[in-house]
Amino acid sequence: MAGPPTNVQFMVKDSKKYAATGGWGFAQFTDGKPDGEAVHKTCFACHAPAKDRDFVFTSYAP
Repeated sequence: MAGPPTNVQFMVKDSKKYAATGGWGFAQFTDGKPDGEAVHKTCFACHAPAKDRDFVFTSYAP
C-alpha cells in the first residue's frame, strides 16, 4: 500500500506568462510545502529534450 504523497509536481501552460520556458510554468511541492524558485529554475532544462512533444514527457492514454 502506498503512503501519503511526498512530492507533487505541476506544469501550467501560459504561452505569454512563461514564454521564456516554452510556454510552461513549473511548480513542485514537497511534504505539502511549495519548493523555492531555485528548484523551479531547474525544471525547464530537464524538459528540453521533450521539445517535440511540447516539453511534456508523457501523454494521456485513455
